[in-house]
Amino acid sequence: MTILKLKLDNDQLAEDFFDSSYIIGIASTARDYQLCWHINRQLHTNFRVNNNLEISLSKKTRSFHFPVFDFHEPTNSVAHYLYNNRCQAEFLLPELKQINFLWMVKGDYYQPGDVKKLLEELRLVPLVQLVSLLDIRDIKNKMNLIF
Repeated sequence: MTILKLKLDNDQLAEDFFDSSYIIGIASTARDYQLCWHINRQLHTNFRVNNNLEISLSKKTRSFHFPVFDFHEPTNSVAHYLYNNRCQAEFLLPELKQINFLWMVKGDYYQPGDVKKLLEELRLVPLVQLVSLLDIRDIKNKMNLIF
Protein backbone atom coordinates (compact mmCIF):
# COMPACT_ATOMS: atom_id res chain seq x y z
CA MET A 1 0.00 0.00 0.00
CA THR A 2 1.42 3.36 -1.05
CA ILE A 3 1.08 6.38 1.20
CA LEU A 4 0.75 9.69 -0.56
CA LYS A 5 2.02 12.71 1.36
CA LEU A 6 1.09 16.22 0.34
CA LYS A 7 3.40 19.01 1.31
CA LEU A 8 1.96 22.50 1.69
CA ASP A 9 4.15 25.23 0.26
CA ASN A 10 3.65 28.09 2.75
CA ASP A 11 5.62 30.56 0.66
CA GLN A 12 3.43 29.96 -2.39
CA LEU A 13 0.29 30.09 -0.26
CA ALA A 14 1.32 33.46 1.19
CA GLU A 15 2.28 34.79 -2.24
CA ASP A 16 -1.10 33.82 -3.69
CA PHE A 17 -3.05 35.19 -0.71
CA PHE A 18 -1.28 38.56 -0.72
CA ASP A 19 -1.23 38.97 -4.51
CA SER A 20 -2.84 42.33 -5.44
CA SER A 21 -3.02 43.32 -1.77
CA TYR A 22 -2.01 46.31 0.30
CA ILE A 23 -1.67 46.35 4.09
CA ILE A 24 -2.13 49.52 6.10
CA GLY A 25 -1.06 49.74 9.73
CA ILE A 26 -3.24 51.83 12.06
CA ALA A 27 -2.34 52.98 15.54
CA SER A 28 -5.35 53.77 17.71
CA THR A 29 -6.27 53.29 21.35
CA ALA A 30 -9.93 52.75 20.44
CA ARG A 31 -11.69 49.41 20.63
CA ASP A 32 -12.13 47.65 17.30
CA TYR A 33 -15.89 48.26 17.08
CA GLN A 34 -15.44 51.96 17.91
CA LEU A 35 -12.79 52.38 15.24
CA CYS A 36 -14.96 50.59 12.67
CA TRP A 37 -17.89 52.83 13.51
CA HIS A 38 -15.77 55.95 12.93
CA ILE A 39 -14.27 54.54 9.72
CA ASN A 40 -17.72 53.57 8.43
CA ARG A 41 -19.05 57.03 9.20
CA GLN A 42 -16.07 58.98 7.79
CA LEU A 43 -15.21 56.85 4.74
CA HIS A 44 -18.72 55.57 3.91
CA THR A 45 -17.71 51.94 4.27
CA ASN A 46 -19.65 49.13 5.88
CA PHE A 47 -17.21 47.17 8.04
CA ARG A 48 -18.88 44.40 10.02
CA VAL A 49 -17.36 41.75 12.24
CA ASN A 50 -17.12 38.40 10.47
CA ASN A 51 -16.92 35.60 13.03
CA ASN A 52 -16.12 33.09 10.27
CA LEU A 53 -12.83 34.89 9.61
CA GLU A 54 -11.74 35.18 13.26
CA ILE A 55 -8.14 34.10 13.66
CA SER A 56 -7.26 31.82 16.55
CA LEU A 57 -3.72 31.36 17.78
CA SER A 58 -2.61 29.02 20.54
CA LYS A 59 0.42 29.80 22.66
CA LYS A 60 1.38 27.42 25.41
CA THR A 61 -1.93 26.48 27.05
CA ARG A 62 -3.91 29.57 26.07
CA SER A 63 -5.91 30.44 22.97
CA PHE A 64 -6.19 33.94 21.58
CA HIS A 65 -8.92 35.07 19.19
CA PHE A 66 -8.35 38.02 16.88
CA PRO A 67 -11.53 39.43 15.33
CA VAL A 68 -11.61 40.35 11.64
CA PHE A 69 -14.00 42.90 10.18
CA ASP A 70 -14.76 42.84 6.47
CA PHE A 71 -16.31 45.05 3.83
CA HIS A 72 -16.78 44.31 0.12
CA GLU A 73 -17.17 47.19 -2.30
CA PRO A 74 -20.38 46.70 -4.28
CA THR A 75 -19.13 48.32 -7.51
CA ASN A 76 -15.89 46.38 -7.99
CA SER A 77 -14.20 43.22 -6.78
CA VAL A 78 -12.28 44.75 -3.88
CA ALA A 79 -12.45 43.31 -0.38
CA HIS A 80 -11.34 45.16 2.74
CA TYR A 81 -10.35 43.38 5.95
CA LEU A 82 -9.62 45.04 9.28
CA TYR A 83 -7.64 42.87 11.70
CA ASN A 84 -7.23 43.56 15.38
CA ASN A 85 -3.52 43.08 16.07
CA ARG A 86 -3.92 42.68 19.83
CA CYS A 87 -5.77 40.20 22.02
CA GLN A 88 -5.13 40.63 25.71
CA ALA A 89 -1.32 40.65 25.94
CA GLU A 90 -0.62 38.83 22.66
CA PHE A 91 -0.15 40.15 19.13
CA LEU A 92 -1.22 38.71 15.81
CA LEU A 93 1.96 40.18 14.32
CA PRO A 94 4.45 40.44 17.20
CA GLU A 95 6.93 42.37 15.06
CA LEU A 96 4.38 45.22 14.78
CA LYS A 97 3.54 45.83 18.44
CA GLN A 98 3.10 49.58 17.86
CA ILE A 99 0.32 48.88 15.32
CA ASN A 100 -3.11 48.17 16.83
CA PHE A 101 -5.01 47.40 13.61
CA LEU A 102 -4.20 46.15 10.14
CA TRP A 103 -6.31 47.07 7.12
CA MET A 104 -5.83 44.80 4.13
CA VAL A 105 -7.14 45.85 0.72
CA LYS A 106 -7.45 42.88 -1.68
CA GLY A 107 -8.24 43.28 -5.34
CA ASP A 108 -6.85 44.38 -8.67
CA TYR A 109 -8.89 47.58 -8.78
CA TYR A 110 -6.76 49.57 -6.30
CA GLN A 111 -3.62 51.23 -7.63
CA PRO A 112 -0.90 52.96 -5.55
CA GLY A 113 -2.62 56.34 -6.05
CA ASP A 114 -5.90 54.96 -4.69
CA VAL A 115 -4.12 53.57 -1.64
CA LYS A 116 -2.41 56.91 -1.02
CA LYS A 117 -5.81 58.62 -1.11
CA LEU A 118 -7.18 56.02 1.32
CA LEU A 119 -4.26 56.70 3.70
CA GLU A 120 -5.00 60.44 3.59
CA GLU A 121 -8.69 59.83 4.33
CA LEU A 122 -7.84 57.48 7.20
CA ARG A 123 -5.67 60.13 8.83
CA LEU A 124 -8.81 62.29 9.15
CA VAL A 125 -10.78 59.62 11.05
CA PRO A 126 -11.29 60.45 14.73
CA LEU A 127 -9.40 58.12 17.11
CA VAL A 128 -6.75 57.31 14.47
CA GLN A 129 -3.31 58.37 15.67
CA LEU A 130 -1.05 56.97 12.96
CA VAL A 131 -1.51 55.45 9.51
CA SER A 132 1.26 53.75 7.55
CA LEU A 133 1.49 51.61 4.42
CA LEU A 134 3.31 48.38 5.26
CA ASP A 135 5.45 46.27 2.96
CA ILE A 136 4.12 42.71 2.96
CA ARG A 137 7.61 41.33 2.31
CA ASP A 138 8.84 42.84 5.61
CA ILE A 139 6.18 41.10 7.73
CA LYS A 140 7.70 38.01 9.33
CA ASN A 141 4.48 36.39 10.61
CA LYS A 142 2.28 37.10 7.60
CA MET A 143 0.95 33.52 7.74
CA ASN A 144 -1.04 34.64 10.80
CA LEU A 145 -3.12 36.91 8.55
CA ILE A 146 -4.28 34.12 6.27
CA PHE A 147 -7.78 32.93 7.07
